[in-house]
Amino acid sequence: MTSSPRGYPFEVIAYDVGQMNTLHERLTKAKEAVEQMQLVLNNLTGHLEGSGAAIDRVRSSAGDVAAALEKPSDRIERLSGIVLRYGTAVEAHGGKANQLMADVTAAQTALSTAVAEVGTAEDELGAWTRSDDYRAWSAGEETETSSSTLLSRDDRFREAVTTAQGTRDRAAEDLADAWTAWEKEFEAWDDAYARAVASLARVDSGYVSTADAPPLAALADADSPEEVAAIWDAMTEAERARIAASYPEFIGNLEGIPYEYRIAANVAVLEEASKTSWGEPLDTTINRLMAKYLENDGLPVSLNLWDKNQPAAAVLYVYGYVFDPANLTDPLSGIDNLNILIGGMMSEANQIADWSQSARDLNVVTNGTSATIAWFGYDTPNFATVASSEQARIGAEQLTNALRGLDFAAPGGATTTVVAHSHGTTTAFLAVGSAEGNLGVDNIISLGSAGLTDRPLGDDEGQGVDYSGTEIFTTRASNDWVSLLGRMSPDHGIDPDSLDGSVAFSSDGGYLPDGTYLDNTPGHGTHSEANLPIGSVVNDGGYLQEGSESFANIANIINYGEPLETVDG
Repeated sequence: MTSSPRGYPFEVIAYDVGQMNTLHERLTKAKEAVEQMQLVLNNLTGHLEGSGAAIDRVRSSAGDVAAALEKPSDRIERLSGIVLRYGTAVEAHGGKANQLMADVTAAQTALSTAVAEVGTAEDELGAWTRSDDYRAWSAGEETETSSSTLLSRDDRFREAVTTAQGTRDRAAEDLADAWTAWEKEFEAWDDAYARAVASLARVDSGYVSTADAPPLAALADADSPEEVAAIWDAMTEAERARIAASYPEFIGNLEGIPYEYRIAANVAVLEEASKTSWGEPLDTTINRLMAKYLENDGLPVSLNLWDKNQPAAAVLYVYGYVFDPANLTDPLSGIDNLNILIGGMMSEANQIADWSQSARDLNVVTNGTSATIAWFGYDTPNFATVASSEQARIGAEQLTNALRGLDFAAPGGATTTVVAHSHGTTTAFLAVGSAEGNLGVDNIISLGSAGLTDRPLGDDEGQGVDYSGTEIFTTRASNDWVSLLGRMSPDHGIDPDSLDGSVAFSSDGGYLPDGTYLDNTPGHGTHSEANLPIGSVVNDGGYLQEGSESFANIANIINYGEPLETVDG
């Protein structure tokens, strides 16, 4: 199950009450600190001893500063109230919705079992009504078995069907009740989220018009890229410009907003962030992302520099496209191929240089016009957490949303290919396999997979994962023993080669029929990383290195739907 009867996404509502409580506490302390400063300044204004022009200026300045602090103090108080109200709502309704997911999945399982039992009972009744005994008995003919016994047998089969149907109907009612209860809590949380966004629009009434609150609330309350796009399209260009300028972090990450507006919003966030030192490693990440933008080499279609443990970003590369903030145009217009690169364990946005090179290389070697996204959309696991699929599940939820948005924004007929490495395959396959439909993904390519899970998002284990509509291609280099360690995890131990219809290709180097040599992938890395410890360069090369057999196969799959035919080197 991926959505409820009313179309709400059936996903866990992520929240951290501890963080919200801490934020509320700190905002309260900040307000107290501002009030203390006002008290000191007011004391200076009214009670500073002495006379003369200098003393008068100090008194006047102190009064001016104290008055100027009044508005920030009010804003802090409003922010504190918003955090408190939303924190209370998400804990009450979001937490309850998460708990009720188990009731929905249990009711769905019970209904599936009941439907199967109806089928079994109807099959048994059908077999009975097709039997010689039933035919003779119903025709009033003499039979070896007594008429009362046959009547009892007929009653038993028909009663079994009636009983099974009653159980099924009650199970359907139970599921409908479970959905209603879950949707009630989900809707209450969704409304609280929309109110929080609308309230944020009013925090600084001197800067943001309260007229922005309704469209902001509507955008926040939308449940799909299509709904977001409809709201955005209904706004005037002046409204779009004003809201994008006032809330760039929100607009820049909202699926359904046209990519050109999202890029402009995220560039504004990036430029503003680059003016301040935030400490390492964030400063390095900002500088590297900023450098790619300034080189017109990588455009941020999503960006969250303060996302938990590591910055989250999705960076778009389109061959020949030039971003002009004064003349926004769709970067995906006329695109034939859309490619998404997803890294594995410890892949972060500060590694953008290698990934940007692979994106550019891929755009050049694929037919037609290509766009490639390097996706760093979640906190990737480290050595301590890689055995679990928990971070992959969080990442898959984020990726599901991103792919839905990309599918909506993509030109009709464009081929979409997800290329995932290591633990990124756990994330990518989980997103595509859990979704209703295929999220617009035509090909999914696994490079050195750390293993897959058959437990879909939403914890409906009876549903399983389904890759219908998506072609699967896999490879693992002979010297890549790190991926085999990943597959030892009981949480994601499935070899992608074992999936029905998967096509394996080589990454060990070889020759094309024309004699062109293709390099081998020497270890587990995508670029220059070797095997453990990750990042220790033993020899150059990786799955995404241009000139490698792996990279050539990826390009051929995108262009022709199949790997290359090579001979061993």
